[in-house]
Amino acid sequence: MSKKVKISVLVSGGGTNLQALIDGIESGAIPGAEIVLVISSREGAFAIGRAERAGIKSAVITSTEELIEALEEARTDLIVLAGYMRILRPDLIKKYSGRIINIHPSLIPKYCGKGFYGERVHRAVLAGGEKVSGATVHFVDEGVDTGEIILQRTVPIVEGDDEKTLAARVLAVEHQILPEAVELIINSKNFRRKYKMRALISVSDKAGVVEFAQELGELGVQIISTGGTLTRLSDNGIEALGISEVTGFPECLDGRVKTLHPAVHGGILAMRGKPEHMAKIKELNIETIDIVAINLYPFKETVMKPGVTLEEAIENIDIGGPAMLRSAAKNHKDVIVICDPADYCAVLDELKSNGAVSYDTKFKLALKVFEHTASYDALIASYLRRFSGAGFPDKLTLTFEKLQTLRYGENPHQQAVYYKEPITSKGCLTSALQIHGKELSFNNINDANGALETLKEFREPTVVAVKHANPCGVGSGFDILAAYKRAHDCDPTSIYGGIIAANRAIDAQTAEEINKIFVEIVIAPDFTEEALGILKRKQNIRLLKLEGIDEKPEKQLDMKKTSGGILIQDADDKLLDENDLKVLTDRIPTEKEMQDMMFAMKVVKHVKSNAIVIAKDGMTLGIGPGQMNRIWAVKNAVRQSNFELKGAVLASDAFFPFDDCVEAAAGAGITAIIQPGGSASDEDSIKKANEFGMTMIFTGMRHFKH
Repeated sequence: MSKKVKISVLVSGGGTNLQALIDGIESGAIPGAEIVLVISSREGAFAIGRAERAGIKSAVITSTEELIEALEEARTDLIVLAGYMRILRPDLIKKYSGRIINIHPSLIPKYCGKGFYGERVHRAVLAGGEKVSGATVHFVDEGVDTGEIILQRTVPIVEGDDEKTLAARVLAVEHQILPEAVELIINSKNFRRKYKMRALISVSDKAGVVEFAQELGELGVQIISTGGTLTRLSDNGIEALGISEVTGFPECLDGRVKTLHPAVHGGILAMRGKPEHMAKIKELNIETIDIVAINLYPFKETVMKPGVTLEEAIENIDIGGPAMLRSAAKNHKDVIVICDPADYCAVLDELKSNGAVSYDTKFKLALKVFEHTASYDALIASYLRRFSGAGFPDKLTLTFEKLQTLRYGENPHQQAVYYKEPITSKGCLTSALQIHGKELSFNNINDANGALETLKEFREPTVVAVKHANPCGVGSGFDILAAYKRAHDCDPTSIYGGIIAANRAIDAQTAEEINKIFVEIVIAPDFTEEALGILKRKQNIRLLKLEGIDEKPEKQLDMKKTSGGILIQDADDKLLDENDLKVLTDRIPTEKEMQDMMFAMKVVKHVKSNAIVIAKDGMTLGIGPGQMNRIWAVKNAVRQSNFELKGAVLASDAFFPFDDCVEAAAGAGITAIIQPGGSASDEDSIKKANEFGMTMIFTGMRHFKH
């Protein structure tokens, strides 16, 4: 061992066994050890004088609390009871389990236990007619003289022996075997295991850390720690070195600098199989660090707090933590690195079973670290970008957290996972609470998101029905039941097996109506108890409760994956600018037509292009989604409608390339059109509208959706 084993000796009397240890260390019979403390349970014990003459710190202590404190302060590795006439308290024994030994003046297991001490032992041996006695060195456990035997040596009983003569000869043997036993212990494989590994533990999330460190200690791992983690471990009776004891340098700058030191990173990064690395750290008096368990300052939790300042956020950017994690992950062949408390048990299981952690496990843990630190940095960059005023960066790293492993993707042969943004606002689908039904599928989630995006356009009671990511019916009304009936009636066929999103609580009457058909999901801000009872009659229907369902998230990005790249744009979070609306036809819209056109525009914005929506009286009457040309979208919307379209309005997501769309709308009885405009043939469309006495508004804002 590169550092000497620190021995504390507990005595009560003359201290001849203490002297034997002092002599053994001075003579070199006990290499690699030093006595750092002598504690007597009695004032005036001669052993204290022996300690003072040898220049060893000594004290008289009768309180267990003071005894533990003194042992900790001395950084005791091994406790030797050398004629100590007190029974140690169980908590002290547990704390130093496997590191306390005692010398007993007879052959254990006979003539030991309570009452067998001093000349009483020898008197009992002689009274028992024994032919031999002896001395025993054993580990101390919670029993009395019941711990594992380390070393024994016999002493023959000769004719004429009494307790005094026998005691003298046994004591002489004690002086021989106690130093031998100490040397045997500190150089044995088992004792080395106490410190065969060193673990650096510094965590913000302290879940399970006490139990983890405690089990590591029992496995013989020396713990190094910092700041609040060190305090938590110490408060729970776990022995740990402070980081400053490793670096020889105090923590400074309000804790900003504590682990950025060669004694830390050299101990982590040294390649054990590279002789020149090991020679260099030996030369520099650096010890290896074999386990690094670190999680980072809670940056995400900090920036999610209401009213957090930029300064507060910056103070919660971890520097030393990521550096140590990355060092350990880079050297994962030799170092076990843990960034997630969920991995504590797996590491402990392997250490207990095999005495080591497999390379496969270490590799997986290292990969997890690089994913974790990359995500951490990406989150910081994303947050700080808000304050920069800059547009899209030259290099963009995004981070998401796994929310759910899905059964399959869009099709059964595709694997799929659902990820969430680390920081989300109210009203996002990832915040929904599922209160009933089977787990969500890939298509469920995609369709539900489309329903929510459409729903957020409305403030009045509204229901949106979606099928294959397109609205198939939208209705607004004076209450949620009326809104549902309107959404349903737009397309009673397509709503079957679809998604329903409502911006008011679902009541019993609405639940009864919904239960008349099969739907996959109902999303709402709440459900009455009676409504839940009705809907839950169907075992598989998925019910999602989402607070803030009508709240629009902060500025979002819209992303589309391409082969070898990704397209990113601002989310289409605008509908139109009323100042840009232009009526270029002879007839201006009525107030009723204007209301219907605004309703239809809110829906068509969320229909796949080329998209057409026909609406009237707060409900969609026909929807033409995803056609390769606009006239087909118009004709489909008209053909699929179950209603008389006279007096209805039509909304288009983009301009009309020709006047045929106006003509088809007029032929169906539609009286008003709202569209972006911008076509070279706009004038033709205007003339055609005037020809049929229609009104048409140009918004100046296109809403392609692909």
